[in-house]
Amino acid sequence: MKDQQLKDTRLFEEVMQENRRQVEKWGIQDHTPFEWMLYLSEEFGELAQAIAENYYRVGGLDAVVKEAIQVATLALKIAEMYQPGRDGGIAGTAGERED
Repeated sequence: MKDQQLKDTRLFEEVMQENRRQVEKWGIQDHTPFEWMLYLSEEFGELAQAIAENYYRVGGLDAVVKEAIQVATLALKIAEMYQPGRDGGIAGTAGERED
């Protein structure tokens, strides 16, 4: 499969829709960095399963896209938390944490 270079900008709107869906379902979440990584790993596993189902058992393309959007949404949430200067962001090193 060839990299499509993120030319389909509808995917970004799908990420924003998924974010809204998650907030409606779970509210604004507050977890440790390791918990966020755990949730991302779980979503990544679901993406791997959807790809395997598609490739080996003729599973649906929709399932792959759905799981990839969920991974992208959570990964971007984590990236946003680590951006310097963000309110409520996670400090990058042990020396910067206040706990």
